[in-house]
Amino acid sequence: TVSVTGKRLRPHLLQSIVDLSVCHKHGEKEKLFCEEDQRLLCGSCSLSPGHKDHRVLPLKMAADKCRAKLQETWDILYQKEEEFKIALDRLRSREELCEEIIYSLSQTITSEYRKIHEFLQEEEELYLERLAQEYTDNLAKLELNKAKISQQIQNLQRMKLEVEENLEKASLEMLQDMKDALERHEELLLQEPDIASLAWTISPITGLREMLMKFQRHISLDPGSAHPHLILSEDLKSVKYGDVPQDLPDNQQTFDYAPAVLGIQTFTSGRHYWEVKVGDKTEWEVGICRDSIRRKGKLSSLSEDIWTLVSFTSGNDCFLWNSQDGFLLGEPLEKVGIFLDYDKRHIAFYDATNGSLICNFSDMPFEGPLRPYFSPCCFYAESTPGSIVIINMGDSE
Repeated sequence: TVSVTGKRLRPHLLQSIVDLSVCHKHGEKEKLFCEEDQRLLCGSCSLSPGHKDHRVLPLKMAADKCRAKLQETWDILYQKEEEFKIALDRLRSREELCEEIIYSLSQTITSEYRKIHEFLQEEEELYLERLAQEYTDNLAKLELNKAKISQQIQNLQRMKLEVEENLEKASLEMLQDMKDALERHEELLLQEPDIASLAWTISPITGLREMLMKFQRHISLDPGSAHPHLILSEDLKSVKYGDVPQDLPDNQQTFDYAPAVLGIQTFTSGRHYWEVKVGDKTEWEVGICRDSIRRKGKLSSLSEDIWTLVSFTSGNDCFLWNSQDGFLLGEPLEKVGIFLDYDKRHIAFYDATNGSLICNFSDMPFEGPLRPYFSPCCFYAESTPGSIVIINMGDSE
């Protein structure tokens, strides 16, 4: 309003006080100014009813008042302008500082990752050196085992010859010599072939599980694919084998032979990771399969439609099996991590407890959607009952 008042008043201020305009109605000089109507008035006009309640001032006083307001406004504008100039200078300083900070942070991050790379490289080299030493030790163990078995074969061959010689002797001589011969070789007859087992140290890989967890997916079981003997939890996160088959509608999506169930999720690209808790179960099978996997009839683990890790026991030994590496003697697992890189056609299985690699599949012939595969396997006398449970991020383990 102050600036508007100044604009309207300016034409009048250009006129000299001496050269005042004359009221065309009363013929008097217009020496007064009405602030409400923003116009010059003569004395008679100021007394008219139209200006009775208006603020009317002498022209010079109104001009001085307006000038003071305009000056005050100019001072405020000047101060504001200076504040914004200072702010602009600060922004320019921060812009320079931003360049310095990004350079410094980039150098720091690069340095830290370089240290991690160097550490991991050293760890990798030590791991490979340990494996090379274990390879040498295993070969030496096998050589000693071969030598021992070869010696046992020679001893058996000598005993065979001695027995053959006794068989050719006369009856009395054969009877007299047989007892001594059998006593001398009694220990040899009791020996069994002893095949050395290979010892490999599988170590955790630093930061591996943390990296894999970035690709974790929430997986749920698909009830429509479950074998009738399988019992799924209400939250569709765990499955176990039941003795009595459930009365379920038979459809083309249901497994009728393999005790298996699929995950609801399908994958056609990208990287995905999930974990399965198997606990103390001795028999289980987890992995990935094609969405088009055969659901009816017997399903072979050698099928090109499935990539799984299978656990089973034989006596006191725990074995892991996959179609690429065959049988592996190992310690029982509690949690299994499964990683799929669809675009790179890669599948890997991990011990999710300590972050070590169990096995992987590369250059797999992926075609079409893939789905998680789960099987608690059939329960029998030597196996351990229980559920296999999908562990999602945030779940209690």
